[in-house]
Amino acid sequence: MDPANRLVAATLEQRWNTALEQVDAVKQAYTTHQQAHSAKDLLSHREAVVALGQDLPRLWNAPTTSDKDRKRMLRLVLKDITIAKAAKTVTLQIRWHGGATEELSVPLRPKASEQWRHDPALVERVRELAQHATDEQMVEQLNQAGVKTRKGNSLTVSALRWIRYKHAIPVPDLKRAEECTVPEVAEYFSVSRHVVYYWIERHHISARKLATPKGISWFLTVDPETEQRLRQWVEQSARIAKGPTFQKVIVGGAL
Repeated sequence: MDPANRLVAATLEQRWNTALEQVDAVKQAYTTHQQAHSAKDLLSHREAVVALGQDLPRLWNAPTTSDKDRKRMLRLVLKDITIAKAAKTVTLQIRWHGGATEELSVPLRPKASEQWRHDPALVERVRELAQHATDEQMVEQLNQAGVKTRKGNSLTVSALRWIRYKHAIPVPDLKRAEECTVPEVAEYFSVSRHVVYYWIERHHISARKLATPKGISWFLTVDPETEQRLRQWVEQSARIAKGPTFQKVIVGGAL
C-alpha cells in the first residue's frame, strides 16, 4: 500500500476510535443521569402516595366528593371483604392492597318498629303510675322528671294513651271507696242525672272533678247528713219527678 494511503487509513482509524470513546462516554453519562433521576422520581412518587394517604380523610369527607367517587377510592385500597352475619352484628374481614388485614364488627340497624319502640323502663313506669293517676297527671309527672320518647320528644296525653293501649295497661280506677258516680247517686235518690248535676253546681253535695280518657268525671261523697237532707229535698219538692225508691245502705259514707 502506498505510504500516503496508509497514513490516511491510520488517521481515519484514530478518529473512529475517538468517536467511539465519545459515544461510550455519552452513554455512560446518560445512564448515570437516568439512574439519578429515576431514584429521585421514585422517592417523589412515594412521597406523593404517602401524602395522598394522609389527605384521604379530607378528600373522603369533602362535600364535593360523591358516593361514586368514594366507591372508586375504596376499590383502590381494598382487595376484598368477607362478611359474616350474626344475630345483631355483622363482622367484616377486610384485606387491603399490600397484604394488611383487619376485622370490624358493625351492629345491625334495628327495624323501624323496634327503633321507635318505647323504652321498657318507661312502660313499667306508666304501668306503676296508672294505678292511681290520670293520664294528664302521669304526663305532667313524667315530663317534670325529664322523660323523653325514643324520638327525643316530650310526652303527650295521646302518646301516653297509645302506650297504655299497646301494653294493655288499664285505665286506673280513680273512684275512692267512699265515693259514688253521678248515675249511682241518681239511681239512689230516684232522680234524673240533671238533678244530680244541679246539686253539684250548687254545692249541695261534695264532688270531686277529674279528667279521664272518656271525658270529665265526677266522684261524689254522700255522708249520712247529706243523704238525709237530699232525701227530704226530693220528697218535698214538687218539681222533681219521683221514681221508685231504691233501698241501699250507706256504709262509711258510700252509697
